[in-house]
Amino acid sequence: MKYLVVLCDGFTDQPIAEKDNQTPLQQAQTPHLDRLVQMGRSGSVHPVPESMHAGADVAYLSYLGLDPEKYYASPAWFEAEALSLSIEDGWAPLCCDLATLQASHNDMVMKDYTAGYISDPSARTLLAALQEQIVDVDVRFHFGRGYHNLLEIKGPPFPGRLNPPNELIGEGVRKYLPTQDDYKSLIFLINQAQIILHNHPLNKTRKAEGKDSANTVWLWGNGARPDIPDFPERTGRSAAVVSGSLLFRGMAKLSGMDAPEIEGANGLANTNFEAKREAALEELEKRDVVYLHFAGAEDLSLHGNFDEKVLMLEDFDQDVMGPLLDRLENRKDVKMLFAGGHFSSVALMKIGRDAVPFIAYPSAQGPDEMEKFDENVVASGPAPFKNGPDLLDAFLKDQL
Repeated sequence: MKYLVVLCDGFTDQPIAEKDNQTPLQQAQTPHLDRLVQMGRSGSVHPVPESMHAGADVAYLSYLGLDPEKYYASPAWFEAEALSLSIEDGWAPLCCDLATLQASHNDMVMKDYTAGYISDPSARTLLAALQEQIVDVDVRFHFGRGYHNLLEIKGPPFPGRLNPPNELIGEGVRKYLPTQDDYKSLIFLINQAQIILHNHPLNKTRKAEGKDSANTVWLWGNGARPDIPDFPERTGRSAAVVSGSLLFRGMAKLSGMDAPEIEGANGLANTNFEAKREAALEELEKRDVVYLHFAGAEDLSLHGNFDEKVLMLEDFDQDVMGPLLDRLENRKDVKMLFAGGHFSSVALMKIGRDAVPFIAYPSAQGPDEMEKFDENVVASGPAPFKNGPDLLDAFLKDQL
């Protein structure tokens, strides 16, 4: 038997009063997801433990069958693996996001953690300038994708947890900048970067065109080097992850899974749906377990774009779920688990720990009585799985 796990970050949301007290998923026309929920068995799961911060770095571990409280590690180390970087002893990786800060009366506010979805060429240009002009700090910048990149800094790992910028939208950032002596080199680096970016011709051009400038780097993702068990060894199954997320791909590679790079897979709402769908089907011919992952709905949630999120959900249903069901519906050797990834709120522009719905098809227990796939699956279904590892275990043991 082969197993396809389709994960969609940020699919589920909370009702908005101005939108007829509905969620984006409830307003979206998703006939193929509705067909899937009518044929399969639905339920819900808590992918993020109450004891941990709400974030993709926690949820992905959970869906890979790993207890996040035991195996959580630095996101930057995972992403270094995705980029095939070999980090030397005495150096520490950090996620390095190009972002837009906006001045307030007594602080700087995180306006946009993507710097207006800065393009790959523009990001490369700014990173090259930073690499050339930063002084008195040993640092190496590595291009990742658009606004989201990586750097190495010489010195011991930074203690504590540095907040990612997508947690800080609309907030003053001063209280999130560490002041301890351990972070002096980090703050010195950020201050230099802000001056360099402010004066860069590319940002002056963006400002003249009415665009937000990428006026800061936000450094985060620090922590321990990962030490996670091999997925094929612990499950007895070969596996692959098809994703535009460097974080998820890095976790996969360190877990002994294949993680192909897909043209146009960028982790955003305009990702290449067709290429990812076809890559997952190709991997399914070679592997026992394949994860097909999308994060665009989360990004739109964190930007507060209700209507665009509705459209993205409809595009996903049409371009991914429809063709997948057409190709797999008559196959007896494939089981599918569709899950909402993790919860995110358009209104709050935050990720949450709420339970998210899933569908298992075909189900060993037969279909249930659900007619539409939306947040009501959580409210009307059985008690949620307490964590992702229990859900994955049940799925791979054909108990769903």
